Amino acid sequence: MARANLQTTWAAVLLLLTCLRGSAAVASRRAQGRRLLQDTAVYELVEYVGTSGSTLTPADIAKFPKPPSNVRLTWVIAFVGDATSSTTPSGKFACTGGSFCSGNNLDQTLVTALKGVSNAQVYAGLGGANYPNWPTSSASGYANTAAQSLIAYAKANNLDGYDLDFENGLNADWVTQWTQIIPQLGKAGIPVTIDPFYATKQIYGQLYAALAKQPATGTFIGPQVSGVNYQAYALDSGSAESQQSVVNDLTSGDSSVLSEFQVSQGQEIIFGVAPNRPGPESNPPVATSCAGIERIVDIVCPALRDCTKNRCTYTTYWAFGIMVFDFDTELKLGEFTLVNAAYRALSGQCASIKKC
Repeated sequence: MARANLQTTWAAVLLLLTCLRGSAAVASRRAQGRRLLQDTAVYELVEYVGTSGSTLTPADIAKFPKPPSNVRLTWVIAFVGDATSSTTPSGKFACTGGSFCSGNNLDQTLVTALKGVSNAQVYAGLGGANYPNWPTSSASGYANTAAQSLIAYAKANNLDGYDLDFENGLNADWVTQWTQIIPQLGKAGIPVTIDPFYATKQIYGQLYAALAKQPATGTFIGPQVSGVNYQAYALDSGSAESQQSVVNDLTSGDSSVLSEFQVSQGQEIIFGVAPNRPGPESNPPVATSCAGIERIVDIVCPALRDCTKNRCTYTTYWAFGIMVFDFDTELKLGEFTLVNAAYRALSGQCASIKKC
């Protein structure tokens, strides 16, 4: 009996050591992934998917071009939330619309298909443009309830992380709640990216930047928030913003995205473009399917960070990758022109990209 107990004890110890070693390896891979993006010519392509709500199949996803060896692919599924147009945030998260909903959960056949494209990461977008205004005051204990719900949802739905994409009626309570939620996700090994635009020229950007200034998170660096997906495509033809003002958002000293989101300390900026969304810089106008390509060539290519070529100054070389919004539109157009242009840019082939 004593020998049996001793053997059981040693077996438990060995199991614990194996688990700890595995957890350390996962943490090491995540940290190394961030360092690769920051210190070498390895880049990220972020692709939103499921925004149209139209039926998608694994065969559709298989049409997506595979990334070059130096590009890490991350999908973001639209959308997950804890409210609909007729409710308020409850802290209990579920699929709220888009092509991936299978009841409250995500269609795992489609999630598996996404991960099958070059071993891609899969995030869920939180909120979205149709998410209702945030309440001025959340229920007591909301942050803890939401964090635990999101942790459980990620595990149940085979997600690698979340992309914070709340867009409507953001306020001080939103900042208070998410500065408590984000660190809990980080401790659970679930990375979070954010989706601001306009830097702090408008209240929307100011509130996203305020997340970095709260004592609960300290900064965005490391496991707190792993990247800023800058929605430059939101500055479309209805905007007064020019291409130069987009550049200024990223490089204008204390008022820039880099400063506001503490990029100079190691943050990753992923620049957003979109097919079929003409930009304000298109003068004379270009075909709508070309606007994203214009921005890749004019804005992203000169700013790609590559420390192996001494392109390390953050105020000049701030771009770690490109976000494309979205798969559904490109599939409908019948080609992936913008994604392929992004791949060429991230592979050092900017000179071969044809502007319209």
